[in-house]
Amino acid sequence: MTKENIIIVALRLSLTRGYKSVSLIDVANEIGITKGGIYHYFSSKDELLRAALHFSLDYFEKRYAELLNNKSTLREILYALLVDNVFDEDSKQFIGSTGECSVDHVHFYIEMMQRFSEIQERVQKINVLTCEAFAKRIQVAMDKGEIKKNLDSYALAANVMALVNGQKSLGSNFQSQEMRKRMMDSMWTLMNS
Repeated sequence: MTKENIIIVALRLSLTRGYKSVSLIDVANEIGITKGGIYHYFSSKDELLRAALHFSLDYFEKRYAELLNNKSTLREILYALLVDNVFDEDSKQFIGSTGECSVDHVHFYIEMMQRFSEIQERVQKINVLTCEAFAKRIQVAMDKGEIKKNLDSYALAANVMALVNGQKSLGSNFQSQEMRKRMMDSMWTLMNS
């Protein structure tokens, strides 16, 4: 059993059950080791969670960079984010979740940012860097004529990020593929009218 396996299991259990509902014994039982095996790497549940949060933030920071730096059009990127909900699917694969499960990483990170100030600082930094990269991608789309030219690329990037992160907050009525597509189509129309 590696340290990374322990981190991923702790993250999966915390995301699917809630941090408060998961103990180190739960993590150990899921992995098939003793609680002492976890203490070999981590001195506490909080230390394990911090490691898991940084591990996942590293992963998603990399995934956003890959998405924004690929050769896709802006419309394809927005479709992946808003309609295909690519990061929810990535979350499930990343934590090794099989079958249907609800992974609400947005609310989980909000809770963790309140608990750990360094996580809040890191998430805010990632959001700024991602918004800047997204704004550059939007500017390229404007320059190519993919969308209208007189848009504030940074503000539009922030709007897209807020929509991606906020969809979960709207509730289950807004989670269907059909509704996500309507939201995407509406945003695209606004960007081109």
